[in-house]
Amino acid sequence: MDLRTLVASILASITSGDANSVYALALVARNELGLKLEISPVAVEEALRQLTEEGYAAEYEEMTLDLSRKVKKYIITDKMKELAKPLPPKTQQLAKLRYVTPTFYHLLNQPTK
Repeated sequence: MDLRTLVASILASITSGDANSVYALALVARNELGLKLEISPVAVEEALRQLTEEGYAAEYEEMTLDLSRKVKKYIITDKMKELAKPLPPKTQQLAKLRYVTPTFYHLLNQPTK
């Protein structure tokens, strides 16, 4: 699975989210699948931009809860079903969490050095 397909699959499972959430879920999925992909926040943002240009996702801005800034978010279109593949169980479970963000979960479970 390449990065673009992985990002599409993650976005399809969360239906909408920001680049940081997609990045954290991509790291979890990569580890769970045992992939040898190089994943960076910039690469994930580029994959999201490509998916938006190709019509698989739409970009919108949402204000933070304290109204201090706007955050870019992405939402899937019906076309996403063509590209998305099933995610591993742990990643699917994490994508469904409402109150614990994927970024927090990743940091919490990151191995300490």
